[in-house]
Amino acid sequence: MSDPRTIAAARALRDEALGIVRADLDLAKAESSPARIKERAIDEAAQMIDTVRDVANENKAVIGAIVAALTGWFLRGPLIDLAAKARDAVRSGD
Repeated sequence: MSDPRTIAAARALRDEALGIVRADLDLAKAESSPARIKERAIDEAAQMIDTVRDVANENKAVIGAIVAALTGWFLRGPLIDLAAKARDAVRSGD
């Protein structure tokens, strides 16, 4: 038969391990709650906005060129028409 002290020590270890598991479960429940998920998402979004702002401040010329290129791309039809009218006006001498 087992020694009562060994059994008591084993039970103490079991109870300690069970306490750790329960604490981990409580932490997992708290971290996966909708309020905590929302809080983390807001924090991440704020951090991302700060990063974007920093990058934009460091690269104003690049962003300006990209905006100009996108504007030209979206307005390419009217710009091509305008260039054709200007070319026709130059050719006709008006």
